Amino acid sequence: MRKSICIILIFAVSILSGCDSTSDKEIISSQDFKEFYEVSSYGTEEKINILSDVKLTSSKKDNSDLGNAIFFLENNSDKEYYYTKGYFEIEAEQSDTWYQLTQLYEPSKDNEDDVVIKPNERLSLSYDISSVYGELPSGRYRIIVSVFYFESPKDWDYDTYYLACEFTLK
Repeated sequence: MRKSICIILIFAVSILSGCDSTSDKEIISSQDFKEFYEVSSYGTEEKINILSDVKLTSSKKDNSDLGNAIFFLENNSDKEYYYTKGYFEIEAEQSDTWYQLTQLYEPSKDNEDDVVIKPNERLSLSYDISSVYGELPSGRYRIIVSVFYFESPKDWDYDTYYLACEFTLK
């Protein structure tokens, strides 16, 4: 009898241990950055925020609504730039080091349209960060987008620039 009860208990525990309450979205804890993510190449191999007249900003430094995070792309130059609407990256800072977080899927596959940013134009950019990166713990983050300047559009001669805007999750 004891043997049967033990077998039933072992079977029940093994079934229940396979169930958990987390969703399919990735949940990142703050200790994971150094162990699981690459150190960012932005700021070392790739330059960021080198354009003095094109900026990525936010109206608030605390973006708690990751389902609808709003940023602004400002072109205060006399040139036209382009950016890919669906492309963005999120990085997390830990101990003065930035880490590239892993996307659950690539958002630019949904929308690879390039948008023109005309001289002296300010565009509002809305991103659903949580659907691309999952739940993020509180901490310092930055969003990175790229803009392109075509020297000669017919020859596809262009330069790529990376823009970043830091924000905090509480």
